[in-house]
Amino acid sequence: MFDSSVDYGLYTLDASGTLSLTESSPQQSFEEPLTLEEMKAYLKLPPARSPIDALEDSEIAALISAARTQAEILQGRDLVRKQWDLSLDYWLDSVIRLRSPLVSVDLVQLRDSGGAVTTLAENTDYIVDSAKSPGVLAPPYNTTWRNFTPWPSSAILIRYTSGLASDSVWWKADGQQVKNGMRRLISDWYNHKLPFEKSLDPTMEIPYGVTAALSQGAIRFVR
Repeated sequence: MFDSSVDYGLYTLDASGTLSLTESSPQQSFEEPLTLEEMKAYLKLPPARSPIDALEDSEIAALISAARTQAEILQGRDLVRKQWDLSLDYWLDSVIRLRSPLVSVDLVQLRDSGGAVTTLAENTDYIVDSAKSPGVLAPPYNTTWRNFTPWPSSAILIRYTSGLASDSVWWKADGQQVKNGMRRLISDWYNHKLPFEKSLDPTMEIPYGVTAALSQGAIRFVR
């Protein structure tokens, strides 16, 4: 726990934390829910060209990633597997909520005021509940978070994996509608290059029909 008796001087402790994708070597790669080939077919582009238009393929691949990201924002969940690093200055709460759907907690480390790093053990120092949406990290029954005098900044590292598997049954249910919304969004981005048709409400970046499709079955979490 955060030791309120310690004078931290000029340091300001962050009450929210910082979330970033884990830097790894090789870098993380994501299995997109739509393939380049099926998106090209949807756009009615020739299935095979000689020579291959590498710039066109690169553009469509980037649009697939961008549409998936937009869907994740509206879904409130990761649609592909990712590993995240959550850096905290101190324990924020008795239960720490992680991105949905939580797959695993891969590492929990503490760095004390002297710089020493301690790795915590699952089911001894913490438990993981991936059945909830969002998943949670919590102390074991009848215990609290380990007490320590934290390093002045980013004293706690929580590394975890979240995201739907490509063969998840979700893709056969709500995911079908989400994929449809992604295809429509990519098609308009590709064909018009600019925001949607001028006849649409200029205050709407994405038409309601596409937004509704991308939001199908979204997680509604209220803290």
